[in-house]
Amino acid sequence: MAYAPELLTLLEQTLAPTSYCVGDMLDHGMGDWHAAVLLDNTNHLSSLELLALNARNFAGHTPLDIAYCLNRTSFIERLEANGAEGEKSNLEARGVGRFIENDNYVHLPGKQGKLKTLEKRYREGGCLNSRDKGGNTPIHWLAANGHLKAVKHFSEKHFMFNVDIDAKNHDGNTARNLAVLEDHQDIAQQLLIWEIDNYITSVRVMYKMSAGLKEMLPRRKDR
Repeated sequence: MAYAPELLTLLEQTLAPTSYCVGDMLDHGMGDWHAAVLLDNTNHLSSLELLALNARNFAGHTPLDIAYCLNRTSFIERLEANGAEGEKSNLEARGVGRFIENDNYVHLPGKQGKLKTLEKRYREGGCLNSRDKGGNTPIHWLAANGHLKAVKHFSEKHFMFNVDIDAKNHDGNTARNLAVLEDHQDIAQQLLIWEIDNYITSVRVMYKMSAGLKEMLPRRKDR
């Protein structure tokens, strides 16, 4: 299996800052349609094989499953119209994080882009996945209000800070969705990179468990 040339170039560019490469996606059964959805790029769909529309990767996900999980709005209606299969409950899932009454604790510094304050709150035991009345996390507010430096910091270190990078608010929007809606394209691209990184990691973990492997498959960059 190999990717369509136009997707391959985009994948290589997008994965460059991460610990993954194109081979890691191929190793886990992600084809052209999975890649297009992850990249949120509809420019080359006419060149993709329709027979592969419902192909499942090694986590058992179809392209539409990924679109639901990441709220890829440009893909969902299009894939459904073409008869794509997917578990729609993934669209309704909101991710982790509980509602907290005190908006000032983590959400206000999120709105203001105060990176150091958010780090301090985390060290004090605060959760960067806490939800406000609209279901927004501090990362939603960082993205919506255009705080690129803080978004870059917490997205690149999302494992360290236990950030649910693709959490959805009550309207079903991820932090990246809000960045797109507010036309913060640099932030949207930053979050796209780390959504993909996070997704590949989740597929590696799920495949390890389902296949009964002792270890996850080694990353190509580590070989």
